Amino acid sequence: MQRSVIREGGEAGSRLYEQIAERVKGMILDRIYRPGDRLPSVRELSRQCGVSITTVLDAYRLLEDQGLIHPRPQSGYYVHAYANLKPPEPMRSTPAALPSSFTRDEMLQSMTHEIDRRGLIDLAFANPNPELLPVAKLARILSSVAREHPEASYGYGPPSGHRAIREQIAQRSFSAGAVISPDEVVITMGCQEAMCLALRAVCKPGGLVAVESPCHYGVLQAIQLAGLQSVEVVTRTREGISLEALEVALCEQRDNGNPVQACLVSPNFQNPLGSCMSDEDKMRLIDISKRYGVVLIEDDVYGDLGFSGDRPRILRAFPGGEETVICSSFSKTIAPGYRVGWVVAGRWHKEIERLKHSFTISAPSLPQLVIAEFLTNGGYDQYLRRARKVYAGNVTNMVDAVSRFFPEECLVSRPSGGYMLWVQLPEGTDSVALYTKALAANIFVCPGVLFSTGDGYRSFVRLTAGKWSPEIEAAVAKLGRMIHQMG
Repeated sequence: MQRSVIREGGEAGSRLYEQIAERVKGMILDRIYRPGDRLPSVRELSRQCGVSITTVLDAYRLLEDQGLIHPRPQSGYYVHAYANLKPPEPMRSTPAALPSSFTRDEMLQSMTHEIDRRGLIDLAFANPNPELLPVAKLARILSSVAREHPEASYGYGPPSGHRAIREQIAQRSFSAGAVISPDEVVITMGCQEAMCLALRAVCKPGGLVAVESPCHYGVLQAIQLAGLQSVEVVTRTREGISLEALEVALCEQRDNGNPVQACLVSPNFQNPLGSCMSDEDKMRLIDISKRYGVVLIEDDVYGDLGFSGDRPRILRAFPGGEETVICSSFSKTIAPGYRVGWVVAGRWHKEIERLKHSFTISAPSLPQLVIAEFLTNGGYDQYLRRARKVYAGNVTNMVDAVSRFFPEECLVSRPSGGYMLWVQLPEGTDSVALYTKALAANIFVCPGVLFSTGDGYRSFVRLTAGKWSPEIEAAVAKLGRMIHQMG
């Protein structure tokens, strides 16, 4: 491929490394260097431009900060998929606004049986990067807590959970803009149990729950288990649930004599879209819920994993949001296997406590105490800063790979947090057939039909970008070849 020689020069007033960065950026935007291309080595570019190696390194670091290039260990710098060459995003969803139930438990159960397959490359389940998790620190804390507090560690705890972890969760709520008392928190076995308890507490059996579409299958399962039905609402790829479509759905169901009782939403980095609602839309959502008498249940499990800026606020942080029910966990940030989640339910607190005791008595004590100590002295915020940066990079790498290896017609989401991608395949491509074909090659993907009670997402897949490696890149390339062959 023909390369342009970069010569020294540039606009007056700009620093030399910025001039070099602008020249390289120009060649990227002019498609002289394309996504995936290797850029000249630092030494080569230094020689071409007649500048120092330090100047070139500063230029490359600037381009890396801008998301245009990325380094590969012992290989050099490569071009990312950049804005004007990335695949377009999927359009907002268009679900049928009819109450329905989730019917794909058998498929999910079958998938969970495959997860331990030897050599499997897992791009399906939303697991955090194990290389990021503070495993060693948690192990040291576990040993210390078990030794120093044996009765508290191994005995039954109160239904609401141990005071130490509830205090830490209440303190962490400040970063999300809300004031929560430790006495309002009930510890659960993950966010899934938190949602199940919340739905049973606030809804009557046979009722309706409005959800985003596409919607994480765990939400749809929780609604089904509570004896309720889902009403899927149009959702925008970046901005979250369409408030106009939500109000139409609420009005229609009220006029049909079976009003929606609750709306279960994930305003901050929704799974699978990675969308984040604006503060203005969050306030409008609260207003709509009050006008229609709908309880808001917020799934905030990815709220700590935004890629940039401040931690987005939860619904409870806004005027009128005091009665919002909050569900979350540490499964996507610290330790998925510890299964430490929580629910804050306002006036439904006593009912949540009763249900929790009826189902599982209390959450396991030892994981609660370990995470409480980690939050107190383990550097959680420092850990999050690193995790956010890694996940942002991994998502960019995955988008880059999809743009290079998948058919040009594919559309890809642009998440602003979390580590999932929502990919629309060429029209007519069956994601269930792709799942079967990929599994035979030891690649695990999540077919889009799991994210709806209907069949509208059969040509979609969700890819998890928690990890990134040459093996994962090769797996994405192989997936791309499969999709081309299915076309």
